[in-house]
Amino acid sequence: MSGINVFQDLVLTGPDSSRDALAAALKQEAASPWHFDAEGSASAERNAVGDKGILIFERSPADDLPAVRLVLWPQDGGYYVPNVTPVQTSKLTVSEYNAVLADFAETVAKPIARRFGFTVSTTSANQNLEDWLTPEAAIALRRFSGAANKSTGASHPMDERRWFDFIIAVHRTGKRIGSDYLARWLHEVEGWDEQSAHTLVAEFERGIALLARDVETR
Repeated sequence: MSGINVFQDLVLTGPDSSRDALAAALKQEAASPWHFDAEGSASAERNAVGDKGILIFERSPADDLPAVRLVLWPQDGGYYVPNVTPVQTSKLTVSEYNAVLADFAETVAKPIARRFGFTVSTTSANQNLEDWLTPEAAIALRRFSGAANKSTGASHPMDERRWFDFIIAVHRTGKRIGSDYLARWLHEVEGWDEQSAHTLVAEFERGIALLARDVETR
């Protein structure tokens, strides 16, 4: 089923009792082209409110990938990567970001993590509606998009009704798609022009907010 390429997430999961030992090993044993950035980690920890044990790693440019800075942020049961940022360029493409993340996982994280009982997992690089919505809401969105006149958005009464059905389905289930993913899915997978896709996303956000407010005021 068609999907969109997205930035992946990486998580290290294991026993809290071994996290300090894991952190020490990651700092000492990060393999080239990666190295632990002690100064950057200390600075990030000073600026963080209440979070200790932040680890920052830098990667030198190699194998057609740019120099980057990767953050491991502590959480219950391990670490996660909140972001990877380029050192010399303005931003990373999705493919560059995911390639760098995979390189860190294979070169640094996995060889060390397994010794301390930790697993390293990444989310899929290609995702579709079922990754973000319940089956009911995904069906409602596909029903709307498949039947709608893409030149008029949700302005036709029948299209509007199907669009409302989708918004209500998302509200009822509580599993909500991100606005950026919704816009990209409408444009890249379903063929809506960018302006129409963003207009629909704005209507979606307003509809969800209205339904949430209705619940609050009952």
